[in-house]
Amino acid sequence: MPEPRNAVDPSDVGKRVSFQFELPNGYVGEAVGTFETWDEGAATYLVRDRRDRLVRVPLRAVRFGKVVSG
Repeated sequence: MPEPRNAVDPSDVGKRVSFQFELPNGYVGEAVGTFETWDEGAATYLVRDRRDRLVRVPLRAVRFGKVVSG
């Protein structure tokens, strides 16, 4: 398994981001959308996807994360 790479920082709030992250069941999830907020206490990114759903992405589960354009 490759080493996790995450280029998204809490200062990127408001930007469009893409994450690939591990789910509790061992599968991999993806989240693409607007980085809404950073939950410091839970160490979790909250991303608003194109269907207007809020997706929680725990920092410890991130495999890849980046800021994207468009």
